[in-house]
Amino acid sequence: MRRHNQHIMELSDSNLSKEDLTKPAINFDKSEIKKMIKKTQNSHNELYVAKFDSQDSDETFAVSQNYNDFLDDFIDNYLNDFKSIHRTAELHFHQEMTLGYCIDECIALLHRKFENHQDKDSMVTVDQKGNMV
Repeated sequence: MRRHNQHIMELSDSNLSKEDLTKPAINFDKSEIKKMIKKTQNSHNELYVAKFDSQDSDETFAVSQNYNDFLDDFIDNYLNDFKSIHRTAELHFHQEMTLGYCIDECIALLHRKFENHQDKDSMVTVDQKGNMV
């Protein structure tokens, strides 16, 4: 289980430019933002994901895809909703959304996907055979 506010540590440990993180996110291309988000996460070639509710009677899960592929898809889906995220940030903070906020929110949502199993379509990390890791 991840520590509370682990997403902040991951952002901090990524060594992304502090100057860039304070700039408006709209100044960056989505492909640049995706690279920066991926830089906050470790690559896991032997790790897979499965839906939490796919556990069978043998206590294994139905593997849906490799974690790295899942991460790519997750980030793409997050960035496809960029305009909505941007509007929400402006509404709540009354200022332009920073790159740091954008990246941090994506990391936090990623963590929630694996931590809050009351959410619809929550996920677990598994090995290739579907055993929880």
